[in-house]
Amino acid sequence: MIQIEARHLIHCDVDTFWELFFSPEVNEQIYRDVLKFPSFEVLEDREDEHTRVRKASGQPRVHALPAAIQSMLGPSFRYVEDSVFDKATRRWSFTMAPSLMSDRLRNAGTLRVEPSGPGQVTRVACATIEAKIFGLGRVLEGIMEKEMRAGWDDSAAFLNRWIAEHPAPAAAG
Repeated sequence: MIQIEARHLIHCDVDTFWELFFSPEVNEQIYRDVLKFPSFEVLEDREDEHTRVRKASGQPRVHALPAAIQSMLGPSFRYVEDSVFDKATRRWSFTMAPSLMSDRLRNAGTLRVEPSGPGQVTRVACATIEAKIFGLGRVLEGIMEKEMRAGWDDSAAFLNRWIAEHPAPAAAG
């Protein structure tokens, strides 16, 4: 089991970050164009005064994985992400349940943002990755860590490009 954390400076305020985070248009571009997922679909998105709950199904790229792991996961490997955004703490928590070996693979974590000066936040992403597979567990954990970190890096770069290309309207005054 490994625990990872990544921090990225995003050029927007806290409210704008969460608006982009839950934007269907932004999510579609991140998963399709940036992360190159063959498919990603939000299955449920509901909220009340305290939380926002999202369930999504994703099919990550597996062609870059070592052949032994590709054959173990198969071409239709998917995961279901269950997540909750706590509106009071402004913290997003997630668990990812894989379509195969759900008793042996675990990926869960949190995401939050911290104000980092005018018009900037630091996105803090944390995850716990565990693969209980004899002989391949550590290798798979390392690959999952590398993929998550690359995804976080790429999505941060995308968000900053998006924000630069879609400036917020000036406040009326």
